[in-house]
Formats: sequence, structure tokens, C-alpha cells
Amino acid sequence: MAFKYEPGIYKTTKYLPGAEAQVGPDQLILIRTDGEFAPASVLLPVTNTHNQWRFQMPGIKIPSNSLNWGETLVKLPHEGFYRLKREFTFGDTGRWIQNAIVQLGYNRKGEPILFIAQRRAPLTNNELWFSNNGVKVEADELDALVEALAWYQEPEKKDK
Repeated sequence: MAFKYEPGIYKTTKYLPGAEAQVGPDQLILIRTDGEFAPASVLLPVTNTHNQWRFQMPGIKIPSNSLNWGETLVKLPHEGFYRLKREFTFGDTGRWIQNAIVQLGYNRKGEPILFIAQRRAPLTNNELWFSNNGVKVEADELDALVEALAWYQEPEKKDK
């Protein structure tokens, strides 16, 4: 029985048969299974804006003779906002406090990166700011380190 692909972001561990030149080990990818992407397609990261990837369309269909390739993928937590469940120390002097708001992103190799929420001085807007420089963390630390937050996403404004 073929592997059942679930949509989401993953890290590859092996080459995608039939697309070895495009998809190899240690790459961040997006799997889509809806509409014309069915039964499953691989999309590669193109640009990173505000610490979130945009993926290349139309994607690469996973060949039917490679449907078990999915068993080699590592599912990654979604990019977004989290809270630190415990204090996080890094480098020689880096320290972020428990319950701090962080943004989770990834590099092209699928390695997790945390970005700390900051309020800028002088305070001119009631907004949080996230630098585009973050701190790499080990993927196996994420579950013990962060907890997902919910947020409201304002819809895009349409020109009238």
C-alpha cells in the first residue's frame, strides 16, 4: 500500500526518484495534495518574507512509482508564532525568558530558527517586531521548547 501524503512542510532525507536534480536530502519542502497537486506534489522554497517561505508553483508531482518516498520525510511544525515553555539560552550570553513570544521559521535545509518578538523604542505603533536574524535550534528540542499560539490574520486589503 502506498504512503498517504499529508499536506505540510517537511525536511527531506533522500532524493526524490525521477527528480533527483531538484529534490535531494536535507531540503525544506512543502507537500500539497489538493486539486491539481493530487495525489501529492513537492514545492520548493523560493523566497523568504518576514521569516516565512513562499513555495514555487506548480510543483513536482511525486511519481506513482515513488509514492513510498514519503516514509523518508521528516514532518516539521508549521511556521508561525509560539511561546517559549522554558527559558532558552544560546551562545555565550544569549537568554530569552520563559513565555516569550517567538516566531518559528526554517532555512533551506529545513533547520528550525527562532526569532524573538520585540517592541521597538520609541514606541510609535502597538506592534511586535521580529528581526530577520534568528537563532538556530535543534529540531528534536522544539517540542520541549515551544508551544503553538493562535493569532488573528488580517485579510489582505483589496484595491477598490
